[in-house]
Amino acid sequence: MARSARSYQREANELRASGWTYRQIASHWQQRYGFNPRVAFRLAHGLTQADVAQRWNEQWPDADAPKTAKQVSYWEIWPGPAGRTPSLDTLNRLAFLYRCSAGELLGGEDYSHLDATDMRLGESGTQVNGFGSVSTVNALPPAGKSLSRVTERVVENFEMLTDTYRLIDYREGSGRVSADIATHLRRMLEVSNRTTTSRTHSRLLRAVGDAAQLAGWLAIDAQRYDQAERYCRLAVSLAEKTNDRALHAYGLGVMSYIHLHAGDGKAALSVLDTAQSVAGHCSPAAVRSWLHEATGEAHGLLGQPQLGLVALAQAERVFDGVDANASPVWLGFYNADCHAARLKGRCLARLRQPREATRALYEALTLLPPAFVRERSGALIDLAVAYVQMGQVEQACDAASQADTLARRTGSERNRKRLRELLIDLMPWTNIDCVQSLYRQVLLN
Repeated sequence: MARSARSYQREANELRASGWTYRQIASHWQQRYGFNPRVAFRLAHGLTQADVAQRWNEQWPDADAPKTAKQVSYWEIWPGPAGRTPSLDTLNRLAFLYRCSAGELLGGEDYSHLDATDMRLGESGTQVNGFGSVSTVNALPPAGKSLSRVTERVVENFEMLTDTYRLIDYREGSGRVSADIATHLRRMLEVSNRTTTSRTHSRLLRAVGDAAQLAGWLAIDAQRYDQAERYCRLAVSLAEKTNDRALHAYGLGVMSYIHLHAGDGKAALSVLDTAQSVAGHCSPAAVRSWLHEATGEAHGLLGQPQLGLVALAQAERVFDGVDANASPVWLGFYNADCHAARLKGRCLARLRQPREATRALYEALTLLPPAFVRERSGALIDLAVAYVQMGQVEQACDAASQADTLARRTGSERNRKRLRELLIDLMPWTNIDCVQSLYRQVLLN
């Protein structure tokens, strides 16, 4: 499922042969694969973390404190809780190894779009925003004013607004955008009979379906499962109307997660069987792989590890065909190696394969972009679960403590509930200080 550094090196070599610079490759991969800049520049050179440490030690030998792959990993994980802040000298030296500027390795948020002078309107009516991408100038009227005609341009802006809410959810949690996405969804439904062409009408219905499934995920995160099911049924209905088999299958897959979160593997499998039938062989690989991964989790809940491992292996095989550029935008959390590793680790933890789970989860935590705050929290909880299964209590408490901090930051009731369930698993070790500290943090803080 996960690609090696050498695999990225082959892709980078092809791009270099076409005239791409390391800077262009790294920038492209940050967009395509969701890497942070330090990971992107390393992989653009086809290097492993051990390779970087070796080159560092060759360039700046220090017999007393040679650099290791673990230190490189800490710098790459930063600003995540398990990372360590690279100093200016560290960034300068990494920049030398990666043939870039130190500032390019920082990443972070860009607010230059707030500078009115920096908003450059082109003849085509597009503007370059501060995030380095081109976005269409807003064609939507202010809230409270009705649209008399829904054109392709209007639908495009509806889609962009949904994407914005999706990104905010990843970073700040469902509570930040739930009300906004509900209003956005109602507004699109209200004007669904005002499209100018049949093509625009179909596109609008697909946009409404996307917003509906996103609203379903937000409701799941808030543990409002009845509401989540209603949103999912709306998404599935609209996908059927537009003959969008991928969105139809995905909507059913989201519904299966309602059952997975309730611990009902049998009900989840029933929905997933239908979803896989709808997806067929023509849906994007990311959709089919994600459904297989969810199937593996369902088998884990049913105590069927062999069937679960078969489903997970199928998910890995199908994921090899995933193209981030061709994957649906609504599956942005499963179109790159970091997300595949994260869900693989979670599935392995459910299947009680803790050693393999920890390897996958550490890979995910290294590669996962900082914007996916709730997903990082979930991965840390899965890591804590795997450590408990191995009896490594201190490591479990450390991962769970980090997860709790992030779960509070995003207000994720789903992850908070998982942490409380983890405390039950830790009850045999309540005489240990780290377990007592975690109990206080999760229950009393």
